[in-house]
Amino acid sequence: MIDFVAFSLFEFGSDMIFVLKIFMLLAIISFVWQHLGKGAISVVVIAGLAYLMLMSPFSWFFESTYVLMTLLMFGIGGVLIDFVFAFPGLGAGMESQVGSGKDLAERGQKFSSGRERMHPPKMGLPPPV
Repeated sequence: MIDFVAFSLFEFGSDMIFVLKIFMLLAIISFVWQHLGKGAISVVVIAGLAYLMLMSPFSWFFESTYVLMTLLMFGIGGVLIDFVFAFPGLGAGMESQVGSGKDLAERGQKFSSGRERMHPPKMGLPPPV
């Protein structure tokens, strides 16, 4: 019974690796077609990248990188960006670049000389023909 459970878990893992390789191949094809088109050189580049990322001895590195990049696209990156804006002092140690708008209002009043500039005059309807 234990052998069957262990065999099933290893089979599930190998199936997931196969599915991951299919998704990587689709991502490679999509990337190359977007950047090089669908010509002959793109077929050569797709074949080279597919061998490098799926069949080479270093495929574990590319697969793990693909999983990490996919997780980042699914929202971990959004959470990290939220932390940067929520706690700006934790990032680079600088002040937040997003201000309250006071400096923008001061610059707007500095460059406008009156109401006419901020609100252009309303144009009437054109004369009838």
